[in-house]
Amino acid sequence: MHTVSLDRAKTEFEAVVARVLKSAEPTVVSTPAGQSVVVLPLADFESWQETAYLLQSPANAAHLRKSITEAESGKIQPRELSE
Repeated sequence: MHTVSLDRAKTEFEAVVARVLKSAEPTVVSTPAGQSVVVLPLADFESWQETAYLLQSPANAAHLRKSITEAESGKIQPRELSE
């Protein structure tokens, strides 16, 4: 993960954003006070938000883990999606 100071991020903001979008690698921006924020592609953030939402329910998380295990073991049946 790339890290830059807040001062550098201010002067090179367009370059920081371009690098994040090109590489899809988050960049940490550190403040002089020792706090940090992360710049990452919106699609990655939305994916993380969706995952957190789906896993917040213990029952849903268990169902998803079971489905992943079944898929990895080959116990899947292809289906057509309807509109």
